Amino acid sequence: MKKTPVIIISGFLGSGKTTLLLKLLHTLQASRIKPAILMNELGKADVDGRIITEAVQELPLEKLFDGCICCSKKSEIAGSILNLLALAPDVILVELTGVANPEEVIDTMSEPELLHKITLHKIITVLDAEHVLEYSSIFSSDRELVHTLRRQLDIADIVLVNKQDLVSHTQLSKVERLIRKHNEQAVIFHTIYGQFQQEAVIEGLVPLQLQASASTAFKVVSPQHHGHANRDPIHSERQIQTSFSRIQTIMIPISKQSPISLQKLSRWLKSKGQQVLRAKGYVPLEHFPIPSLVQFAGRHIRQEQTSYQGDYYLVIIGFEMDENSLLAEWQANVLH
Repeated sequence: MKKTPVIIISGFLGSGKTTLLLKLLHTLQASRIKPAILMNELGKADVDGRIITEAVQELPLEKLFDGCICCSKKSEIAGSILNLLALAPDVILVELTGVANPEEVIDTMSEPELLHKITLHKIITVLDAEHVLEYSSIFSSDRELVHTLRRQLDIADIVLVNKQDLVSHTQLSKVERLIRKHNEQAVIFHTIYGQFQQEAVIEGLVPLQLQASASTAFKVVSPQHHGHANRDPIHSERQIQTSFSRIQTIMIPISKQSPISLQKLSRWLKSKGQQVLRAKGYVPLEHFPIPSLVQFAGRHIRQEQTSYQGDYYLVIIGFEMDENSLLAEWQANVLH
């Protein structure tokens, strides 16, 4: 029986995983290799999934929301992969949320219902060259998170040192030394917007010519658990290392009648310092007639116009945030 290869994409929040995923999807499709995707987002709102489905039509995609794929969503991974296998893809790409430990997904892949159907092809970890050296000090009070970020590095087959254009050669050398300290075997690429020699990933992948047993091309898996406190009782007796403890997501609904200044939004997000790690969403901006996809990572903000037609919102992912205070600041500093 042919096994379907699985590629795991990991990396901290804002490192560039979704950008990399888009590039891989286009390369695979150009090579007539049919991909399927399992995506995980921390919050209840979907941003990255929309980016992917807008860019690549008719793509088999499963999404797991409102929890980390290796903890509160771990029990749903096997079912999601089985749903994708029913569509007979040639490869499954798993994009982890930025605070997930790839080892937990690999552990799930050894479950009896999956063991003889899938095989691990590559683990790719994307690093933000500008900020990766600071993580141990920023998150020193959160041992679980520091452990997870190290494991993302330890077990990678390929490491992309992304955003190399934003740092000096000295910084790049320090990042490379960090990688080699934890992983001597990984192939390292220095990248801008995730651009690298993709043959290192897709080599060995071929059309499997499997027969599909289902026709559904798209599915959102609704959250059954909220946060890490409510773990699946099936796994409650295991000593599962959670990937994070004080990372939170806050979704801010935005009125279509209230266009926002990109400059104000950027200034406010930057003012939060290390507390806000990532922000993304669909936002009505001043001077733009159609919605904008806004993304904030590594103290840089960018926007692009989009055909999105749903409700506007911004998802903020941060460290030890107070939701009431954050929403009050939003009203005072961004909307006025």
